[in-house]
Amino acid sequence: MQSSTLALSVIALILFFLSGCGKEEVPGGGGNGNGNKTITLEVTDTPIHFPAEGGSKEITVTTNAKSWNVTSSKTWCTVSKGASNFTVTATENKAFAPPENAMLTVTAEGTTKKVTIEVTQDAAVEPAEAFIKPVTDKVIMNYQGGSNGIGIKTNITGWSCRSDQSWCRTEKNSDEGISITVDESWTGNIPRQALVTLYGNEGDSLASITVYQDPLPELFLFSPVGNTNIPLPSYGGTIVVTVITNVTEFTLGYVGEWLQVNKINDTQFTITSTPNNSTQMRPGQEIIVYASTLTQKLWVYEEEAEEASDNDDYDYNDPTGWD
Repeated sequence: MQSSTLALSVIALILFFLSGCGKEEVPGGGGNGNGNKTITLEVTDTPIHFPAEGGSKEITVTTNAKSWNVTSSKTWCTVSKGASNFTVTATENKAFAPPENAMLTVTAEGTTKKVTIEVTQDAAVEPAEAFIKPVTDKVIMNYQGGSNGIGIKTNITGWSCRSDQSWCRTEKNSDEGISITVDESWTGNIPRQALVTLYGNEGDSLASITVYQDPLPELFLFSPVGNTNIPLPSYGGTIVVTVITNVTEFTLGYVGEWLQVNKINDTQFTITSTPNNSTQMRPGQEIIVYASTLTQKLWVYEEEAEEASDNDDYDYNDPTGWD
């Protein structure tokens, strides 16, 4: 009897241990039944709408995935990703119609689930009055002539354009642009000019573009320290360069490190050197002056710092004996 009872106790104990081991070691317990946890992905505040002026909005992303990503289907609507959020930014819409809707797509690693967000934007508000606005009010041609396309912003159709000079032709390409063409070479000594007027539907003048045609260019440069090679002190300084030319305007070209070049009016510009705080002389720099089809180069170099003379017998601590 005791033997039978002992055997039953041993069997019960073995079954108890087997039952405990099964709960701890059976793989795949919990989750979705295949050994992987269920990936969640949620975002806030959808859909998104912006005014015509544009703006930004922050969206929060909640997920247990290792990583996530967001993309936009349109260039006017951009996204910038953070740790647990992203910022949606819309550029200003200057058109009098809303842009094509953008679609944001949020995805997460480990799942095919995705969240889409539609982004819309208002059209620009049309002004109460008709307007025509060219992208520039001045066009400069060289003495040989040529052609330029000019973009136009307007809230009307059926507008027209006309030049007041026969040597300057203008043509409307579409409701968003015109072409200005000068076929003739100009043999005069100073620039000549024409006025292109843009007219509304009622024949009223709404905008104008001044067209200049330069003569064969001439260009002369003058400065207090030279006209070709310009020395500047190592401790810094500024000089004024005078430009004499017969064209409408001159422009400047400079790519360097220790000079600042600034046009101050139609006949002058300045060259400024920053102080040299090192013991090494800085390399020379080239400045280019453009006058229509003509160019002239200036070479600017750094003067070597003067050393005090060994024969200098002044006592700089006692200025009473100075002249």
